[in-house]
Amino acid sequence: MKKKISVVLFLFFLLGISLIPKSVLGFSCNNTLLVTDKNTYNNNENVYINGSWELYYNSGFEVSYVQIQVTNIFDKILWNSSNYYVIGISQKNWTINIQFLNLTLTNYSCKIYLKMFNYYKNFNTNEVVATYREIIAINITKREVDCELTNFKSDLIYGESNLFNAQFYSGNTSFYLENETLQCQIRNNDEVIYQTDFKTDKDGFLSFNISTVKHLGLGRNTISFIIKNNSHYWDTTFSYEVYVKKIPVYVEIINFVNNTEESSLIKIQLFYYYFNSSKKPLENENLKITVYSSSTLEYEETLKTNQTGFVTINILPSIFNFKESDIVLYVDVVFNGTIYIENRTISLSFQIHNFQFLRNNSSFYFVNICLLSILTSLFTSIGLKVYKYKKAGFKLIRDITFKF
Repeated sequence: MKKKISVVLFLFFLLGISLIPKSVLGFSCNNTLLVTDKNTYNNNENVYINGSWELYYNSGFEVSYVQIQVTNIFDKILWNSSNYYVIGISQKNWTINIQFLNLTLTNYSCKIYLKMFNYYKNFNTNEVVATYREIIAINITKREVDCELTNFKSDLIYGESNLFNAQFYSGNTSFYLENETLQCQIRNNDEVIYQTDFKTDKDGFLSFNISTVKHLGLGRNTISFIIKNNSHYWDTTFSYEVYVKKIPVYVEIINFVNNTEESSLIKIQLFYYYFNSSKKPLENENLKITVYSSSTLEYEETLKTNQTGFVTINILPSIFNFKESDIVLYVDVVFNGTIYIENRTISLSFQIHNFQFLRNNSSFYFVNICLLSILTSLFTSIGLKVYKYKKAGFKLIRDITFKF
């Protein structure tokens, strides 16, 4: 009986030992775990942390706690949690907004460390233990940015405008650059001719009604949207080209006959106009008219359009000197353009029939010249005779004898 009682007492002793709190057995911090949802973050994201541990100590003469810390590469504490003194098993979750860490990203990235810090002190022995139970390295980077244009035109005519949208987003179209300031810069011939700032809306959009008169120059223009010194995004420049052309000129042939006789007046009537939001006449502009046969220049003059854009060209075939009876002539009407209006040349041709060239009339001209010479000599002789007889005295006309 005594033996049975002894066995029962021994079992109760062992059970009692097993039920003694671990704090009585001394300090320990074990079974630690510290994890994050990922290892690389953009600097405007949140870090989600889960941690667990077992902490035991004798609260009569000991103290110990667990704290979660975020440090930089120089071990400077950027963030820390509360101190957790609970004896036994603990499990906690934290969310850290990276923007509140005020990080400086060199070369667009930096590294931080997530640590589980454990502090212990024994008041009897003044023993102090401070150690890191878990350390996780985390990479923080700036976001890369993409841009997409809608309704953008790369070719414009002077006087036109183009209302287009630019949308800025990061990684994919589900993350937009909201309320971000971007610089817009326009260059023409490597010279900055326009510069302003835009702010994106909640969907990452900005709108720009770009004008060829106010914002662009003739020829090639480069439009750049610039993100620079932004705490969240890479320094990025998006560049697009716009080519601005001069205003084209149009010509209507109102009146022109391409077959005529020598005696007929060659009449060409033209109407010049262009479009600048509406149809407008080309007013009071110089036109150079050149007439040539084959490669020989025969005639040229300069005319002006009137206030309604019309010009009338009149050409007399008799001013030309050809050796053929049927002549083909070519007419170029040249407008050399202005600063903003492009040049324009219109070429026409016409044929003159039955042209009376010089060779057919040469004998007629010779006879006329001979008769004119004879008459000139006759009247000169008469004049001299009259003058001579006036000196000798008055005589009747019948007394005057002409000798040849």
